[in-house]
This record gives sequence, C-alpha cells and structure tokens, in this order.
Amino acid sequence: MSRRLVGQHEAVNWLRALSWKKRIAVAFGTLFLLFIAFMGIGYALTTVPTPSKIATAQATRILYADGSEIGRVGQNRIIVPLSKISVPAQHAVLAAEDRGFYSEPGISPRGILRALFTNVKGGGVSQGGSTITQQYAKNAFLTQQRTYSRKIKEVFIALKMDQTVSKNTILEDYLNTIYFGRGAYGIEAAAETYFGTSAAKLNTAQAAVLASSINSPSGYDPARNPTGAKQRWGAYVLDGMVKQGWLTQAERSALTYPHVRPINNTNFPGSLDFIRAQVVAELQRHGFPEERITAGGLTVYTTIDRKAQAAAQQAVESAVPKPTGKNPPVAALVSVQPGTGKVIAYYGGRQPGGFDYASDGRGVQPGSSMKPYVLAAALEQGTSLGTKLDGSTPQTICGSTINNDAGDPRLGQTDLATGLQYSVNTVYYRLACQVGPQRVADLAHAAGIPAKDPLADSSTHQPTAQIALGSGGYEIHVIDQATGYATFAAQGQRATAYFVQKVTDGGNEVYAAKPQTAQAFSAGTAADATYAMQKVVTAGTGTRAQLTGRPTAGKTGTTTANANAWFAGFTPQLATAVWVGRANGGPLQGVLGINGGVYGGTVPASIFKSFMDAALQGQPVEQFPARANVGVVVTPSPTATPSTTPSPKPSITRSPTPTLVPSLSPVVPTSPPPAASPSGSPVATTGAVTGASP
Repeated sequence: MSRRLVGQHEAVNWLRALSWKKRIAVAFGTLFLLFIAFMGIGYALTTVPTPSKIATAQATRILYADGSEIGRVGQNRIIVPLSKISVPAQHAVLAAEDRGFYSEPGISPRGILRALFTNVKGGGVSQGGSTITQQYAKNAFLTQQRTYSRKIKEVFIALKMDQTVSKNTILEDYLNTIYFGRGAYGIEAAAETYFGTSAAKLNTAQAAVLASSINSPSGYDPARNPTGAKQRWGAYVLDGMVKQGWLTQAERSALTYPHVRPINNTNFPGSLDFIRAQVVAELQRHGFPEERITAGGLTVYTTIDRKAQAAAQQAVESAVPKPTGKNPPVAALVSVQPGTGKVIAYYGGRQPGGFDYASDGRGVQPGSSMKPYVLAAALEQGTSLGTKLDGSTPQTICGSTINNDAGDPRLGQTDLATGLQYSVNTVYYRLACQVGPQRVADLAHAAGIPAKDPLADSSTHQPTAQIALGSGGYEIHVIDQATGYATFAAQGQRATAYFVQKVTDGGNEVYAAKPQTAQAFSAGTAADATYAMQKVVTAGTGTRAQLTGRPTAGKTGTTTANANAWFAGFTPQLATAVWVGRANGGPLQGVLGINGGVYGGTVPASIFKSFMDAALQGQPVEQFPARANVGVVVTPSPTATPSTTPSPKPSITRSPTPTLVPSLSPVVPTSPPPAASPSGSPVATTGAVTGASP
C-alpha cells in the first residue's frame, strides 16, 4: 500500500475514534479558523476608496416615449463640516439609524446575523443590518445592487474605515451623503428643502423629521404620509433620543411637530410633476428604491406621448382656468392605449407637488359613467341590447323612487341601447336590480376599476342598484375609469395601466415592462356595448364629444348638484377619461362660462374632443367592430328583485349558451321612441337613492 493511501486510512481511523460531539467540535473549529483566515485576508486586501463619484453622479433622466426629455431627477447636495450641523441634528440621526455608533466596531454582528437569517429564509437579499458606517460604505463606494458579494465588501470597508477614520469624520461624511427625500442629498440640502433653513440651525423637532425620513424617504415624507411620518418622528426618533440621554422627557413632551414646506419640484413644471411622481412610484414597486432613482445615472423611458401630453394640457387649461379662490373648479385627464395599458397622457393638476386629481385620495363619484358596466354585465348574462324596460318617470324600483332628468323625453318601453343613449335612470336602475349589483361590481373590477375604489354603498359596504347611478358610496379614480373604458375598446381585454417602458443604467437595460392583460368579458359584449356608447355620442347626451372624422364611443356622467362631471370615451386606438369638479367638492354652478350647472355632456365632453382630435391627428382612422347581437331580447317581471349572489370569480365569463335572468320572458321589440334633446342634467330622486346624472 502506498504512503498516500496509508495516510488517508490513518486519518479516517482517527476521525472514527472520536465521539460524535468531538467530531462536531473539530468541524466547527475548522470552520472558525477558516473564517478567521478569510476575515484576515479580506481585511488586509481591502482599501478604503475615495468617494469622488458621489459629487459628480449624473441625474436620472425621465424621457417621453420618443426619447425626448421630460425632466431630470438629480442630486441636490451641499457639503458642510460637522461643526456646521447642529448637535440636535446629529443626535436625531444617531437615534434613528445607529444608537451605538460611537461604541461599535463599524459593523453590528447581531444586525448582520439577523439580516442573514431573514435573507436566507426569504431566498434573497433584502435585509441590511447596517450601521451608519456600513450605510456610508455602501452609498459612497459600492453599487446599490443587493448581492451577498456586495454585502461582504461593505463589511470589510466598514471595518477598515472604523480603524483608519475617526468616528466624527465618518458621521460627517454620512450626513453629507445620505438621502433625505425630495431630491435632497446631505443634511444641508435637506434642511433647506424641508424647512428653508441651514443644518446649523436645525432644532430638535425639525431634525427628528429629517432623521425619520432616512429609513424610507418617500414613505415617511410628511406631505405623502403625514400620519406615519409623525408616528416615527415621536415614537421612534424622539423617544430614542430620550433613551440615549440626548433629550429629557420634559423637553420631549414640550415638542410639537414642525411646519414642513410643501413638495416643489421645479424640474417638472405644472402637470409634468405628477408624471414624475407616478414614474417614481412605479419604479419603487418594481424594486428601485427612491434613493437609487435620485442617486442618478438611470435613463427612464416612459409611455407618455409628447404630442398627446401637450394636447392634454392645452385641452384642460383652455377649458378650466388657473385655480383661484378657496374652492376653484379643477380637472383631470388620463388617456390609455387599449390592449397594452400604456398611459399616453396624464394630467392630474397644475400645481407641482399638489393634490393629484387623477389618482390621489379616495376617488370621486362617477355618476352615470357607470352605466356601461351595468350594460356589459347584462350582455354577459345573455340579455340583448333590444331588451326593453320601462323608461317612464318616476318609478319605485327595488324599494327606491327613481326619477329621470327633467329634460329627458317621457319614455315608455325603452331598449337598452336607447336607454344608454339618453342615460335613462329608470331603465338602468331596474337593469342593475335584475342583473345583480354584485355582478355589476365584479365586472367593473375585472374591467379595470380596482378594489381600492369602493364600488359599494358607503353605509352597507355592499353593492346596490345605485351602482348604476354612480352616486352615494361609489367612488373611482380618473386613471382607473380610463382603464375600464379602454377594456371596451380592446374587445373586452383589460390591460393594467403603466408609465415605465424600460430603464437603462449606463446603457445596459435593467428593467423592461411586461404588459399585464386579462379577458374581462367577451368580445361580443364589448362590441354591443360599444355600439350603444356610439349612440351616446352621435345623438345622445355626449354629442359635444364627437371627434372629427372618427367613430367615437363614450358616456357622460354627472352627480347630484353637479358636484362631479365626467366624460369617458374611446376610439379603437385611445381611451380617455375626463373629470371636472371643485378642489374641495361642491356644486359646479355658474362657473366655466356656463350659467347653470356643469354636466358631463358640456365641459368634460368638450375637453375630451379637444384632446382626442389633437392627440390622434395624423393617425389612421380605425373602425369599431360590428355589433355582435349577443343574447336574446327579454323583459323583466315588474316585481323582480335584485340578485345578491356574488360571482365566484373576480372576472366575468360568458357561457356559450346565454342564461336568462330569472323572471324574464321574450318580448317583441317595437320601434324606439322619438329622438329628444339630451340635456345631460342630474336627476332628483327620493327614497334611499340620491340623484345621479346623464
């Protein structure tokens, strides 16, 4: 036997002679020695680089779809010495980010082990476990990429810095480089951005606001999340300062939350700032932290069409003057490409950093712009457009007294297409009862109205037939209404709206959008609903929305007392929703050049036409699919009651064989009623139902 084999045999026998406990001890001892050797070699080979790239980082560019620039998100930084940063500011940041900064060895072993356990359990690198020294090492010398190799480098640099650089120097560099939100890098820029002061003059209350934002600059911005920001300000930062002895309890109790300046981004004037906010929020949802976006170097290609965006601004601002007074009229417009979800134009308001009327808040009441969803739900159940219901007024339907607008023709038996053309409340309220309000809500959700928009009565939290009138507790956002109507234009296929097409970093693509689509209802349902919505524009309540030389479909909507006025419509290429209201709610009476009230068929329809004509200029004229004639002609029993059975799935699917609504029987269609002059006025109702409009 060779000497080599003899040696191996003896080693095996030696290990076998040990007890299992001693074997484990040997294994751990060997691993420990290897770890010590690894740390020693890594430490010896590590040098602390110069953070010169921080001051020269390029801005992140946000571009239109054609590659021209919308604006830049750049770094705003002013370097100051630690002596020019107030002591309360230093203590507030330490309380928020690293209370053991002056006593720890540059890293937190406990934090690293906790983060490592979380990351291994979750299958990725998400937890940082970082001290201030580690954070500075990451921001100054390394990329933002979340990998184990980067984390190891970060640890070695932090250890080396702790031995070669003073604690005060590390803190000074950290405070001059950390991101505080709103494009402000470093505490001097942050002090000016948030409070209009310098870092040297920051008091304890102000400093705690800035320190609170480091963990999540967008999430804890007082303008975006006042409740969360104030909670972290007091319960975490100030209470942490008390625990560390940097603030007495009496001083803590005497502090009040300071006034913070509103967001003001001059790189994106007017309505463009709302696009910037949407782009940043979307990138964050796809794994780009705000500090990575604002650190610079990215190129973001959006879906926004330059010509269409200019047309949106021109159309809205020509019809709705610059807001003045306490409660001025305001407007929003969103345009979406059917089938893809690309947001082509977005107008949320005039004031940069202000309230975004297209997507902020709880949404607003949509009025009769909800009726197409009622129609689509009926078509999915096998009911034909030729089905006739009683259009007379007033009527007691499902326990509520419903009226039509005073300017509507006094109709008798009215088919569903004509009922939509004139926005006949009695027809569509009864239809919602017959179809089932829950099924209408399910279809609207499938079409693009998300769960955040409560399609339910505000008191019962359940859909009622009032969904057909879009008042009461029914509230939606302009961007979601644009998505919903785009589903009709795309033959029933919903596409989630999005703003970002792709992102590059140094010429390398790091993100590419993947449109999210799903079939919400059948193409036949979409074709017949579109046929009915074309009648709204050609000879109904939305005639002012007629486009030049193009087929157009859409629906008006106005809520009680003219508080909200809508027009949502589409061509095969583009779907657009327009809303007009007041900044703080209230009736649109005697404004915008109209003596009476503003209705969906007036100012919103005119804005729609102005925008769409300009946005589609030069594009080919496309035709809608022919009417599909889905379903059969039926008539409901006068005593029919609403269905309360919810659909089993969030999307609506149509059976190959039409299923008739219970208590329905065939009826022979008769000629439609004579044409009447649509007024688009709201309707007064009694009983449990408030007014809704054409």
